This record gives sequence, C-alpha cells and structure tokens, in this order.
Amino acid sequence: MKIERLLAITVLLLNRRRLTAKELAARFEVTTRTIYRDIDTLNGAGIPVVSCQGYEGGFEVPENYKLSRQLLTFEDMVSILTTLNGVNRTMKNPDLSSVIEKITALIPEEKEPSFQDRADVLVVDISSWGGEEKGRQYLAEIHRAILSSSRLKFDYTTAEGQRSTRKVEPLTLIYKNFVWYLIAYCCVRQEGRLFRLTRIKKIETLAERFARKRIDPKQFLEDTPARPMVKLCLRFNPAVRFKVEEYFDEQVIAVEKSGSLLVEISFPESDWIVSFLLSFGDMVEVISPPIYRERLRSIAVKMMANYDTTI
Repeated sequence: MKIERLLAITVLLLNRRRLTAKELAARFEVTTRTIYRDIDTLNGAGIPVVSCQGYEGGFEVPENYKLSRQLLTFEDMVSILTTLNGVNRTMKNPDLSSVIEKITALIPEEKEPSFQDRADVLVVDISSWGGEEKGRQYLAEIHRAILSSSRLKFDYTTAEGQRSTRKVEPLTLIYKNFVWYLIAYCCVRQEGRLFRLTRIKKIETLAERFARKRIDPKQFLEDTPARPMVKLCLRFNPAVRFKVEEYFDEQVIAVEKSGSLLVEISFPESDWIVSFLLSFGDMVEVISPPIYRERLRSIAVKMMANYDTTI
C-alpha cells in the first residue's frame, strides 16, 4: 500500500541518510517515476526530503530532522525496543525488524549514545542455549501460516505418548513458562486446542485458506484445575548446596549438623517430580512420603540392572 511505502521510505531515509530513486524503486518493486511522486507526497506532508546531485547523490532527510516523538518518551522507546529485539532473536520476522527500524528512527540524535548504553543494561533473549534451529524453523513457518490464514498439517504426540496426524487452523502463538505453544482450531477434533511446539513433527503448510475463528486465548492461559499436592521431605548432600539454593527458597531449607540440607516442599502430583529428583543422582534422598522413596528405589534397581552385564 502507498501509505506503508511512504512510511517505509521515510524510515529508510532517516536511518540511512541518502538513497537514490533507483535503489528505492528496486526495494519497493515500483518504478522510479512512482518514487519521485512519493517524494513529492512526503514533501507536501511536511517531511523535508531533499535531492542531492552528483556521483553520490540521492534523496535524504536533513540530519536534524526527526519524526514527532510526543507519543513516546525515550524510556518508552527503550522498553519497546528491548522487548521487540528479544522476541525477534527467535522469530527472525521481517515485520518485527521493520517495526524495530521505525522506532529506532524516532530516537533523538542527542539520545543515541545514551540509548546504546541502555540497550546493553537489559537484554531479553527467549531462545534456549545451544541449537534449536529446527524449532526456530517451525516457529517461523507457523507464524507465516497464521498471518496468511493457511491450514497446517503435522504429526503430534500428546503428554501421554499418543501420536496422531492433525490438520489445524493456526490462530495464536503463546510463549509461557519458557515454552512455545500454538492455539489452533483442530479440524479433526473440531474445537480449539493447545499444542506444544516441541511435540510437533513433520509440519507442512497446506494450500488451503480459512476464515479466522474467534477463540479467546485466555481460556488456554488460565491455570489448569488444581491437582492433588504431595508434600516431600528431601535430604541433599552438602556438595549440591549451590544447586539446592538455586531451586528452593531459603525458607524451606534447613541445614543439619552434618551439613546436609533438609528441604520440605509441596508440589502438584506429577511424573515431573521423579524426573526432577533423578536429576540430582545420588545427591538426594527422599525421606517421605514412602511412595516416592519406593519409586526412586525401584528405578535405581532397574538402572543397576542395565549395567550388570559387560558390553
């Protein structure tokens, strides 16, 4: 659209100082005649675009000119850019990059050194350490499908291990508790469903369009019905004190005369508890309840059986 092109041209000139009509025409896939008309429109709107002749000529906006900043304070812009840059490290989305460029152009020249300092004070990065390239690709593909209202097809594994092939109409991406989720209308179940991205495999964007349905994300963001709580009493080896203090509040940690750490904590009943305790290896002992003490003992016996024979 013309209005979007006009805004984009203004932002480019503010950030890059000087561009030729040919460069602008190539970027926006229009003729140079259209670019000249756009420049006239910008000048008529009060944005001073000047033409420089010669070998390094082109269009530019005077260095002392900035767009109106009345709606956003400097603090507002720093906060917005910090958040958007954090999201875009994972999304790699051209639209977000464009927004970041536009907001950056609004920062007063005299504030630019201060902005560079502030930009390093708080860095938001929602991606995990290490690889995750496949996850980024899936995230980008799902986002594109949402924007284009294209149906998706993928293999999905539930938390209970059940596998199925789903065809869905993707609606909303959610990042909660360090995990990406997709809210979509499931064509198989014929209702809104929540899909965890790490359980999605073999994703495919279909050449099928859909009319977006009204499904309120809030119903998926609310906490699940409360599960029974289990109270644990755990004794940790002093060697993992740093790890214990990282996971638990100091109010629930008691240091025994031997140096061992006694922790009393309550968790919702879940298989995650066993996995969490196993991550401490032989550095933790379950004192109570007996059922969890027995479960870990049973797992330890089975693990020993795996190493009874020599390979």
